[in-house]
Amino acid sequence: MLIAQHSTLINVDYIMLKETNQDSSFERLLEKTLQHLETRWEFFSLTATEKISGAASMLSKLLIISVFSLIILFFISIGFAIWLGDYIGNRAGGFALAGLVFVPFAVAAYIWVPPFVRSKIIQNILQDDDTKN
Repeated sequence: MLIAQHSTLINVDYIMLKETNQDSSFERLLEKTLQHLETRWEFFSLTATEKISGAASMLSKLLIISVFSLIILFFISIGFAIWLGDYIGNRAGGFALAGLVFVPFAVAAYIWVPPFVRSKIIQNILQDDDTKN
């Protein structure tokens, strides 16, 4: 009888130990899952920060180039308008004709530039992802 009681106690202890190990395993799994989710969030945050800083850098470069290009274009067009006005004998006519010269350039820029910029941005984002993997 003592052996039967002892055997029952051993079985109860074994079952409790097994349940404790399962609880411990579940807690470890939950802890590892939470750590993984936290690490993924940090990775996503760093990736987003890198992409935003790259876009801001590209935008600032584009803005600087655009401002100086517009200043240069302004002075060249003023010079061209004055020269053209002197050539035809009417300064106002020279400015009008110089303005009309820019209409086809404006239409071409309106049609061609946005898709080009969009494709470059998409290419830049995809290229960054390819180099990381």
